[in-house]
Amino acid sequence: MTTVLVTGASGYLGSHLCKKLKREGFNVIGYDCKPPKHRYMDIFYEGDIRRKSSLLDLFSRVKIDTVFHLAGRIEVSQSWEYPNEFMDVNTAGTCNLLNVMTMFRVKNIIYSSTAGVYAPSNRPIKENGKIAENHPYGISKYMAETAIRYSNINHVIFRYFNLAGADLDGEMGESHDPETHLIPNILQNLNSVEIYGDNYETPDGTCVRDYVHVCDVAEAHFDAFNYLQSGKKSTTLNLGTGQGVSVLEMIKLVSEITGEYVDYDILPRRQGDPPVLVADISLAEKVLHYRPKHDIMSIITTASEWHKNESI
Repeated sequence: MTTVLVTGASGYLGSHLCKKLKREGFNVIGYDCKPPKHRYMDIFYEGDIRRKSSLLDLFSRVKIDTVFHLAGRIEVSQSWEYPNEFMDVNTAGTCNLLNVMTMFRVKNIIYSSTAGVYAPSNRPIKENGKIAENHPYGISKYMAETAIRYSNINHVIFRYFNLAGADLDGEMGESHDPETHLIPNILQNLNSVEIYGDNYETPDGTCVRDYVHVCDVAEAHFDAFNYLQSGKKSTTLNLGTGQGVSVLEMIKLVSEITGEYVDYDILPRRQGDPPVLVADISLAEKVLHYRPKHDIMSIITTASEWHKNESI
């Protein structure tokens, strides 16, 4: 049985990925600074990726084949307040992990990066698109990417666009503290949704984003594992759907699917928010045969069902 490590195993994507990996027959080792709320792992280590001693203890006890590195800080707005914290967790923490992997000769890593590294573009963005210093969060992730590329460890780096949706069985969904993502924010605040800016150069003035279902992303991680196991070369890939949805369009869709009226307020723009971020997924299609199964309606429906059940 293949043993894999999932850092950030207690989180949103981590939970869904652990479930996918267990169903595929893996021995799953979870690592996180917070205890998990799910049962889809064989061993759980509570620890911080910034603590090298914690990682050394883990790797000395368990022979790991591949690392799925999801752990990190993701709150864009907070990265402006605490830039050094984001560099410490996302960049230095990744370097810690890479050093320990090298010591124990672990050859493969699959890394969660972000579309936040890209400069805005009105066209779907390819992996060779311009990199921009949009915010400390994006910079910290790009620096971690760079460390991985220079590490001589085989890798697939995924640049996610907007992860969304919930487990199809209703077991798990999106819940962050603080919650900074649009769909759960709408579902949690139907009477007071905050829209940051309505004067962007987009059809309705609000930001346009590419939303991809968390289960499609978990599936892509499994495919990336098989890709690296087959000895193919390291790569960086976008994960999205190639379709953009504006904030106002999202509010209308949530209202339509839930049957609830959504009230909102227009606030000033947030620093570093690009007008449009939509993925060109042609490389992932070619390399991993990536085909998202879920459209925006499925994303909202699964998120809404999970949120409704959690609120009961």
